[in-house]
This record gives sequence, structure tokens and C-alpha cells, in this order.
Amino acid sequence: MDLKEDTSINATGAMLNYETIERSHSPSITCSTRIEKDIKIEKRLIRKIDLRLIPWLTVLYLLLSLDRNNIGNARLGSLEKDLNLEGNDYYTALTIFFAGYVIFHIPSNLLVKRLKPSRWISGTMILWGICSLGQAFTHNASGLIACRFFLGVFETGVGPSTPLFLSFWYQRNELATRVAIYFGSSTLAGAFAGAIAYGVLNTLENTHGIAGWRWLFIVEAIPTIVLGFMSFIVLPDTPETTKAGRWLTAEEKEIAIERTKKSGNTDHKAFDRKQFVAAWIDYKVWLSVVIYIGLNVALASFSVFLPTIIRDMGFGSLHAQLLTIPPYVAACFLVFIISWNSDRTLQRAYHVIAVCIIGILGYVFLLVSVNVGLRYTGAILVACGIYPIIPLTLSWVSNNQLGHTKRGVAIAMTSMIAQCFSMLGTQIYRTQDAPRYIRGHVVCVVFLALAASSATLLRFLLARENKRRDETYGENEATDMSILNIDGVYDKHPQFRYAL
Repeated sequence: MDLKEDTSINATGAMLNYETIERSHSPSITCSTRIEKDIKIEKRLIRKIDLRLIPWLTVLYLLLSLDRNNIGNARLGSLEKDLNLEGNDYYTALTIFFAGYVIFHIPSNLLVKRLKPSRWISGTMILWGICSLGQAFTHNASGLIACRFFLGVFETGVGPSTPLFLSFWYQRNELATRVAIYFGSSTLAGAFAGAIAYGVLNTLENTHGIAGWRWLFIVEAIPTIVLGFMSFIVLPDTPETTKAGRWLTAEEKEIAIERTKKSGNTDHKAFDRKQFVAAWIDYKVWLSVVIYIGLNVALASFSVFLPTIIRDMGFGSLHAQLLTIPPYVAACFLVFIISWNSDRTLQRAYHVIAVCIIGILGYVFLLVSVNVGLRYTGAILVACGIYPIIPLTLSWVSNNQLGHTKRGVAIAMTSMIAQCFSMLGTQIYRTQDAPRYIRGHVVCVVFLALAASSATLLRFLLARENKRRDETYGENEATDMSILNIDGVYDKHPQFRYAL
């Protein structure tokens, strides 16, 4: 190949940074043909990744959400009576879950690459399924509390680790939509939870002498364990370790590797101490933590107390289970729409602020009215307001971090520290505050307002920094991170621009 042709290939191939892909040396192949070929291969690759990862991970997170929150549905059965729960025993069981979840956040995200994602996600899933199943066989508060603690420990293998895992395969403008589909399954889980609880408590109560709430834990835990074993086979690890010919062609694997480098995954260490420290002192991470704190207070309380809140509107326990379904269905649709538009515009803050306002409006309806219809509408708005914040915030954090360790620690920090405040969320809806629960609603309004304010401040600071770099270094935003030497500077590289 002569110098002229080689220069032509480099110039055209640079658009997608696929120079390493094998190309024909025939001079009859034009530059536009090469570009079209690369684009077609990449589109085919993305479809394969989507089909391989997203449906399976979505089902895993749906099961995670069911196993985490089904204690709220079990409460409407005879759980408290059968286990002789007194005083704060039930609230302690709710809170202790987050203690385990918080402690293992960062270790989980550091281990996911070292131990391979397929092994780590699958292994922890089996273990949390066993813990969830164990709740069905407890006979006192101590047993329930122990199961809930270890349930929180092992759920970190999927909860905070999966967004990091997805960042190995997707680029910045692709991530929020995929994370939304993944986390959106938690809204479907809320809908399924009500339907499953209605069916189980209505039909299996005292079947074979076993209480309905125990059957609920059994029915929802067994699929988790089964799919955990299957995940060892289904889930891939990283583009670099995927065997060509298994589910990706050699060309597709090469492009997948180039894509992950373009997204800033250029380091090869499983752990980098400099990146670890850089994440802890990054103001962007800490403001994201505050946004996520505002979300988690509302989310933790809503997910486990919604059946109780609806029951105390005047509905029977079984009907309350069914009425938990519409808020989650509405939230599911909004999660996908908001996240798709956020990816399309690469704007995160505006969308976070908008959904926070929707959530606040929902709580206002719950606070100011005694009308059942308006209060139930408020519950739907709350669901629509809080659930989209999950993929928006985690995608925002991932978009603005370079390096495996820094990104993994930043995502883990955001979730870990915020989950500490989930413990507060499990304590604010007290029995003595029924049926209006004014104290709980007011606390959630305050924290959602805090989340919106923090998103506004973070966007202002990032936009100012982008403007400063444009003025100092020019407006040449680097979309291909593989060409940048980020060692020691990471997202502070002059050619990097923050997602807003």
C-alpha cells in the first residue's frame, strides 16, 4: 500500500477510530465505502450488545428490586404477627439492609473487573437469592434482620456494579438509555410486586400450613437463584476478553475494543491508586452524591411504604396491593422517555431538575388534600418524579469520569454515601403518623428540592469549566478518548468536555 492510499485510510477511518480493523487492500474500494462498512459493522455490533446484555440485566435488576422491596408487601400479610415484631423491629429490618449495601459498594465495584463481571454478578446474585429465600424460614426478628443485612451485602454485586459494567461496552451518548432500561425494571418490579403479592396472599395463604407472606419470599427468591446460575453462561465480561467467533465476529470484537477506548477505558490496571484518590477529591462526584441523597430518601421510603400509604387512604390490604401497580407503570414509561431524550441531547441536569419538580408536586398533592383521588394522583407523580433520577445521575457520573478505577469509585461513592440516607427514608413513615404521613412527605419534599438545587449548581460549574477550556484551548471537543493521554489528569484533560 502506497503512502497516498495509507493517508486516505487514516483520514477517513479517523471518524470512528477503526483504523485497526482489517480492510481490503483493493484500490477499487472507495473512502466512502470503507466508512459505510465501518458504520454498518458498528450498528450490527450495538444491536448484538443490546440483545446480549440489556434484556438479561433488566431481568436481573427486576428480581433484585422484587427481593429488596417485597418486605413491604409481606407486611400487609401476617409477617409482623408471626415473627412477633415489636416496637422498631420492622423498621430495623428495613434499615439494616442499607447498612450491608453501603459497606460493600466500593469493594464490589473494584472487584467486578478483577474477578470478571460474569463471575461476580452471577455469584452475588445466587447468594442474595439464598438470603431472600432465608427470610421465608425465619421465626423471629433476629433472623429477619440477619437475612436483610446479607441481602444488602450481596445485592451490591448487581446494583452499583452493572452501570460500571455497561460503561465497558457503551459510549457516553448511549449510556443513559441503556441504564434507564436496566433501572427502569425496578418500576416494573413495583408493578409486578403488587400483582404477585395479591395473587400469593390471596391464594397461597396457609397452603401446606405455610403463611402467605412466607410463600411470597419463596416464590420471588427461587427465580433469582436459577437465573444466577444461568448468568455464568449468558453474561460476557469485557470486549478485550470476549472470544471472537463466540457471539462477536473478529471485526466486531475489534470495533468493540476501539469503542471502549474511545470512551476513556484506556487503562489496563484493575486498580489504580491515583484514580482512587482522584475520585474522592472530585467536587463533581460530591455534588452527584448530594443529588443521589435527595433521590434515595424519597426512593427508599416510597418503595417499601407505598402499599401502606395506599392502604391508609381507605383501601383493603389486597386492593392496596393492586393499586400499587399504576404508579410504577407510569414511572416506567417516563423513565424511558426522559432517559432517551437525555441521551439525545447529552443534557442531564435539566432532566434531573424537571423530574424533581414532578416528584415535589406529587408530595404536595399528598400533603394538602384529603381527597383520595388527588392523593392517589400524588402517589403516581411521586413515582414519576423519583425513578428517572436513577439512570440520569449514574449516567452523568459515568460520562464525566475517565479511567476504570475513577469511574468505578465515583459510581460506588455516589450510590454508597446516598444509601446511608436511605436508612433515614425507612424511618420517616411511622405508624403513629398514619393516615396522612405528613412528616414523611415533608422530609421527601426537602430532599428532592436539595437534589434539584445540587443539579443546578453542578451544571453551572461544569458549563463554566467547559467554557473556560473552549476559550483557552479552542472548541475542539475530543469524542475519541483513546487519543488522549489521561494519566494523572483524567477528566481535567484540556480536550475533554463535560456532559451537562
